Amino acid sequence: MTATLKVNARNDLHLPAKLLRHLNLGKDRILRVEAKGNALILLPVDLEPRYSQEELDGLDRLHADEKKKGWIRLETGKDIDRLLS
Repeated sequence: MTATLKVNARNDLHLPAKLLRHLNLGKDRILRVEAKGNALILLPVDLEPRYSQEELDGLDRLHADEKKKGWIRLETGKDIDRLLS
């Protein structure tokens, strides 16, 4: 299957719905792009969760406890790891 795409003013590409259905790609799917010569290759990326649901629930409880002491900011994975240790 082939499609002709146009890069818009914001450097976005619009992938046609028919192509997305053909590749079984949906909303918020992450793709890796590789440049090979004069071609772009888009590859779906399957992400594995970094934290278990149990860890996320614990983080919610820790964050709620910390908020009672005063507002805290979580900006990076290191901030989350610090709370989980």
